[in-house]
Amino acid sequence: MASKTHIRTIKNETEFSIVIVNGEDGNKRIEIDGFKKWQGDLVVPWIGRQGEAWKALKIYVTGGKGNVWVFQDYWNPPHKDAIKYYEGNEFSYEGAKEIRGNNQGAGDKLLLINVIEVEKNGQRAHSINLEMA
Repeated sequence: MASKTHIRTIKNETEFSIVIVNGEDGNKRIEIDGFKKWQGDLVVPWIGRQGEAWKALKIYVTGGKGNVWVFQDYWNPPHKDAIKYYEGNEFSYEGAKEIRGNNQGAGDKLLLINVIEVEKNGQRAHSINLEMA
């Protein structure tokens, strides 16, 4: 039986406001101002296929800095309860990668969010960087 992951603290390590929308919980929103933290109980939704994209946590960084989809993968890797993300405008189950850090094993977690500058096609762009602790 798979176990749930509870995000108990989210640290916004950017100067920008962050909005988190929980699709599985009626699109409930959490807003975190720059360099602030949120504490509570945010259950990471289980997703096992592309058609369940509506459940994902959608994280937006204000000022057009991008968005990312976060979920707990029901199938891969088996029995690991991995937290994954996909950065982009549309959700991709197949394109998702494991979040850096302590992303497996369920239980209580801390999510760190920051924005980094990257170069895409010769131009500066922003990427949302996530880490679980």
